[in-house]
Amino acid sequence: MPLLPPERPWYANGLKFRCTACGQCCTGEPGYVWVRTDDVVRMAAARGMTVEAFTAKFVRKVGDRLSLKERHNGDCVMLEDGKCTVYGAKPTQCSTFPFWEGVLESPRTWAETAEKCPGMNHGDVYDVPDIDVLKGGVPEPLLAKQAAARARATGAPAPDPRAEVEAVPEATWTAALADLEALYAALDAELPRYKFLCQGSGDCCDFERFGRRLYVSTLEAEHFFRRSPPRRANQDPKACPAWGPDRLCHAREARFLGCRTFFCGTYRNGDPAEVHERWYRRLKELHARHGLPWRYELVTTWAKERRPAQR
Repeated sequence: MPLLPPERPWYANGLKFRCTACGQCCTGEPGYVWVRTDDVVRMAAARGMTVEAFTAKFVRKVGDRLSLKERHNGDCVMLEDGKCTVYGAKPTQCSTFPFWEGVLESPRTWAETAEKCPGMNHGDVYDVPDIDVLKGGVPEPLLAKQAAARARATGAPAPDPRAEVEAVPEATWTAALADLEALYAALDAELPRYKFLCQGSGDCCDFERFGRRLYVSTLEAEHFFRRSPPRRANQDPKACPAWGPDRLCHAREARFLGCRTFFCGTYRNGDPAEVHERWYRRLKELHARHGLPWRYELVTTWAKERRPAQR
């Protein structure tokens, strides 16, 4: 059975947002600002503290999760004089606001949140694929748009996207690629327990029809373009270079994390989104361990940057 295109959400025409750093989302009713280890490390560095000291002063444990502490009035502990003191290193949860499930539930919940947030309904346009990525806990689409807006405002030249990648020593790539393959193998060994369904139809690779976007990290892109066939299965710049005319992947062994964790059907034994987020964090840690530049770009963007497709 072919995979049906997803139903159009109420925000099918996109939503506008650009953060004004007003601090309004950092105050109000009590709640939780969930943080992960990488968030804590980043914020500790921003505050000039050790991870241990930052954790003891600002982090609380809630069940098996970590959250930033709050003041008695509900303000986030990172908020001072109405401004976030770790804005450039803020937690991933904050970097995906306002594209949260509760805010996106309906036009009403979006409008109610917008009454307190001057950045909503203004600035950059986020389409459905962007919103789906952000809703899944991945902040890169928002961070990229904000960085581009800052560059335009300051007149700064656009950075060379390949410069940092080309500066990585080959020995580093060798070690990192081996670790990535081990990560993929560990993921593939875990997946059978969930009994997710893969129809092998290739429909999920039909980006245009299904409104999907496949984001890929620096290391994944390097692995893919080194391991995939030299002749691309697809010359269309809007399509995955491995998606062939038979609608099948022609570089399956080199496929990305997003491909390995996407499944259609019902999920009775687990949530693919949760699995992806967990292994996405491990992927980021792998980049940090080897000192690799972290970029999370569309596979089509990486394909344009890499060697020309052979005809």
